[in-house]
Amino acid sequence: MLSSTNHLFVSQRKYVLDLLKEAGTLGSKPAATPIDQNHRLRLNNKGNLVDKGRYQRLVGKLIYLSHTRPDIAYSVRIVSQFMHSPIECHMEAVQRILRYLKATPGKGLLFKKNDHFLVEVYTDAD
Repeated sequence: MLSSTNHLFVSQRKYVLDLLKEAGTLGSKPAATPIDQNHRLRLNNKGNLVDKGRYQRLVGKLIYLSHTRPDIAYSVRIVSQFMHSPIECHMEAVQRILRYLKATPGKGLLFKKNDHFLVEVYTDAD
């Protein structure tokens, strides 16, 4: 967290780097986006089951991280739907989020000081 008299910046860079190290993705190729635009992740996908405990731990940590990283919130919501029986394609989606975080470890929230109490929010309808 960095602060000055005009702003406050909240970042979990160390948490991201520790998560990447724990997941073993520090050496992987970074991804430009956290999830494929036309992902086909469903509950009824066919595939081999993966380690449920590991999947749940990684997704749980991503849920925590999404509080200061709204750019991953949608993709984390998608992968959190498969906590009970994750398969390979679901774990690949989690790995994609981690690879995206590798490309953007220092992103966070910036709160600027101003004279009025107004919240500005920007979103992409896509």
